Amino acid sequence: MDHLPAPGSPRADRVTGGAPGRPETIDPSRLARLVVEATAAAGALLLCSDFDGSLAPITDWPAEAMALPEAGRALAWLSRAGAAQGRGARWPTRVAVITGRNSDDVLHRAALGPEAVVVGNYGLECSSAGRVRVDRVVARLLPRLEGAASELAERLAGGRCPGVRLERKRGGVVLHTRGIDRPGVDAEALALGEEVAARWRLEVVTAKCAVELRPPLHRDKGTSLRSLRRGRWAPAAVCVAGDDYGDIPMLRLAGELPVPTVTVAVADPETPEAVFQWARWRLGGPEAWATTLTALVDLVKG
Repeated sequence: MDHLPAPGSPRADRVTGGAPGRPETIDPSRLARLVVEATAAAGALLLCSDFDGSLAPITDWPAEAMALPEAGRALAWLSRAGAAQGRGARWPTRVAVITGRNSDDVLHRAALGPEAVVVGNYGLECSSAGRVRVDRVVARLLPRLEGAASELAERLAGGRCPGVRLERKRGGVVLHTRGIDRPGVDAEALALGEEVAARWRLEVVTAKCAVELRPPLHRDKGTSLRSLRRGRWAPAAVCVAGDDYGDIPMLRLAGELPVPTVTVAVADPETPEAVFQWARWRLGGPEAWATTLTALVDLVKG
């Protein structure tokens, strides 16, 4: 979940040519070959994926979501011990899941290898090497989040926005409307979120069937991607995949990088049109992305 990107012109992927905005539907085997071409040109790969709607099918409640087994097996191999050095593969690889969830929650839902990084809460915290690291600024803002969560719980219990469910995360509070068959429920949840956010000096961001209250910090999936590229990974090819508003910042940034890139919209009927403005390629849902990752493993094994 995140704001829409600032105005600008979508740019072409630097390996494949063509302009985002009209993403071409592609089959998984061809997409995997394009990622390999990009990796061969750069000599290394930074692979970044969203979780919900990309690695895991969308569910009515976040606790029900799990990465597809095929995707989990592929990512486990791509993030195995020695992956960053290229042992057992043709090129060094770094895998990162960039998500709005708590980072350690994703570790329970995807069978990632020891060298994987999970960036959670849109960059407010991350898990790697068995440790969770939280941005120190977040700790200072926890009273605001707790206050907003308590107020939202009271409002919902008092009959505001019937059926809307509340989720508390390490770096945010979310109102979920998925599965509620009532006209206007999304607008109701947004209005409630904006009221409470204003009182507790938080920002409001939206996603598919969700409204999130977050600390007013400049953190998103784009800033997360920029951090992951520091140091030895700066020259690596970049492949990013996502399906929702919150993925736009990393799709946009990838298209602006001076390295080979592959940007992918993992599409379903709910994917916002804005996502397609920043992706060069379009896949038919998490199953197709899982098949792509499996094909990629077969192509890069040494």
